[in-house]
Amino acid sequence: MSATIAAIYTGCQFVAALVIGFPVPFSYLTLNLVWLSLIITCLWIYMGAGCRRSQVIRLQLKRHGIFAYAVTSLAVVYPLFYYAFLCAGEYTGAQLVLSTVALPLIKMTEKQLLYHVTRHAPDLQPAFVAFDVEVFNALFVSSCMRTATSLPVTISLMVADFLGACIALYGLRNLMLRVDELSVKLGAVITRAHMIDIAVLIVNHHHPDSLMPRPSDRQATSSFIDNHKNSSFDAVHGAENSFSDPPRSPSKPAWGKNSVPLKQSSVAPAESAGICPTSQLSCNEEVSVVAIKQLPLDDKQQFVRETCRVLRRVEFLLLVEYTEVMVPFVYVIYIATVYNFPNRKYFPHLDGMSEAALLSTIRSLLIYCSLQLLSFVLLLTVLRRRYHLTSGSILSFVLKTDWRIVQGLLVLWIIYVLQSSLQHVGTDYTFKFQWLHAHDNK
Repeated sequence: MSATIAAIYTGCQFVAALVIGFPVPFSYLTLNLVWLSLIITCLWIYMGAGCRRSQVIRLQLKRHGIFAYAVTSLAVVYPLFYYAFLCAGEYTGAQLVLSTVALPLIKMTEKQLLYHVTRHAPDLQPAFVAFDVEVFNALFVSSCMRTATSLPVTISLMVADFLGACIALYGLRNLMLRVDELSVKLGAVITRAHMIDIAVLIVNHHHPDSLMPRPSDRQATSSFIDNHKNSSFDAVHGAENSFSDPPRSPSKPAWGKNSVPLKQSSVAPAESAGICPTSQLSCNEEVSVVAIKQLPLDDKQQFVRETCRVLRRVEFLLLVEYTEVMVPFVYVIYIATVYNFPNRKYFPHLDGMSEAALLSTIRSLLIYCSLQLLSFVLLLTVLRRRYHLTSGSILSFVLKTDWRIVQGLLVLWIIYVLQSSLQHVGTDYTFKFQWLHAHDNK
């Protein structure tokens, strides 16, 4: 089936080139719509019998198609923004308005769109949104930095990113205040440092479906934290929807993605555990366990839900900052490498570039990368000191568990955007398409 799709797609490219001219204008965008339609059609043919029998499969296929076309909107909106940025090249004020107003609005709108079409997969939303919108945004910001090396534009881009991070941290603060309100009911010994440990204890030992005998809470908590550093994040991360189960319904797998055999162990302060650097119940553990048992079921459910929301918000923040640091560095390496290759003549923005212009572009991009790296370090510091979260463990957890999505989206969008300036692709942000006029004259 893959060979069939490739053959039909290649045939469409040849026909379009013969009728319109080569290269086909914006072939990545126009012909990729044909490619997406072929994939969805072939999936429908291949899964036709199952789709006719199962409404669930039909719904999943429909969601897949909606998501694919929603992501395609990135390839339409950002090139239009880039074209407007190029047209405003002689007017620094216009570029400042575009970078501080238009760009954040575009990014926010695209995030809301992808968030809406991925609501059926909440655990994958941070990776999907960050590595679609943020990678695309960072690549086009790097392209803007290449064409506009003025310091005010760089500062405006950083100001926009800083304001976005402040708004996100303000939302995280409000979520943590809700957790603090529930923690007060557990006693003064429970702080933000214990948030994830308490949520894990509730998830694993106080669910209404917990009918099987379990080890004592103190032993279970100690062994869980000591021996499975990353399991706490995994367990809490999938627990948000499970509290809504009917009391007599079977527990969902999300309550224990990794079945952790709990062994007998002595009660001792846990060492630095995964994403909870100070998660030690120590001598006050008995008090906290009793308080959890006396906590109403609604409050237990709310505590886990709010913890999940905090972790999801932190995950979003970290992935956004991670892509904003990494992608510009990749872009710098790319243009520095391609500039020294003989095939740079097929890249209009590199063909006529002098070495002095290249060095100026790289210097501007490296300044931007350094500022983004500083922003990332500051975010890690704030999350560590104010919210008692080891952000490095959360980030590594996401990159490890969702590595297929991360790698696939990174490769897809980096190749797509960086190769979109190739002459053979027919990208012309001036919309003059001079090669087509030359073809008509001949």
